[in-house]
Amino acid sequence: MNFLKTTIALAIAILYFNIQGANAQQLNEKELKVNTTPVTRALSAITQLDPVVFEFNTNKFKQLNLPQGKQYGFIAEDVKQFLPGVISTETKWLPAGKNNYRTVNTSNVDYEKLIPLLVGAIKEQQAEIEELKANLHQLKSK
Repeated sequence: MNFLKTTIALAIAILYFNIQGANAQQLNEKELKVNTTPVTRALSAITQLDPVVFEFNTNKFKQLNLPQGKQYGFIAEDVKQFLPGVISTETKWLPAGKNNYRTVNTSNVDYEKLIPLLVGAIKEQQAEIEELKANLHQLKSK
């Protein structure tokens, strides 16, 4: 019976918040984001990325609770050299004895921030392909 009451209360709360969300003011994204400029030279940046397959050193860094098994990604220090804006630093507190902690900073590639660059690179490649097609068509028609 308690489960049923809890479920009903949760459903009412979800319904309430969904209704409140429906009344929320919608912000115009073009007003929210200022000083926008197109991404340029994305293909140049993307071609500098060196994707790697790796495993985290879970034996040495057990306290970081890193995922096990093969991972796919980039080495943050390498990416930082030419795309510093996609690198974030995370600080973690790790136990270092009784009532003692130490801080550890790790650099991470923010893969979500790479998406606009990937789209820009695809668009640049497509423009090159279209130009090459036009040149080829022109040469064939001569």
